Parts: sequence; C-alpha cells; structure tokens
Amino acid sequence: MSEMSVGSITTKGQITIPKEIRERLDLKEGDRVIFAIDGGQATIRKASREKFSEILRRQKPWREHSIKFQKRIRREWQ
Repeated sequence: MSEMSVGSITTKGQITIPKEIRERLDLKEGDRVIFAIDGGQATIRKASREKFSEILRRQKPWREHSIKFQKRIRREWQ
C-alpha cells in the first residue's frame, strides 16, 4: 500500500498538504500542483514547468460542464 497522510479543508475550500507530502514532492510556497481524479480517487502531483494549458490539452474532459472550466483555466495560465 502507498503512503497516506491526512490534510484538512478550510471553509474556503483550501487544503493543507501535510508536511511529509510537501517534502516528498519537494513542494515549496508558490509551487503549483495538479489534482487528478480517477474513479473515486484523487491524486496530487507537482506541476512541471510545462504550461498548464498543455497538460489540460492532453486530458480527457471530466464531464461536459468541465470543458468550460478547462477553457477558463487555460486562459488564466497563458
């Protein structure tokens, strides 16, 4: 089984990433992370220097309404 840690979500929907996870992923303040959903599970990984729009372009849409969200994110990150 893979390592597990518990974070918490604030009332604003922000999540605290546990210290051991930040260290393992070499996450520093200001770094960007990518959340991916596969079935009923979510994963997190450090975003590379690659443009976020390129990452999203490779993704399959999650649902029909997410296409609008993806387009908005692409505009924001370009």
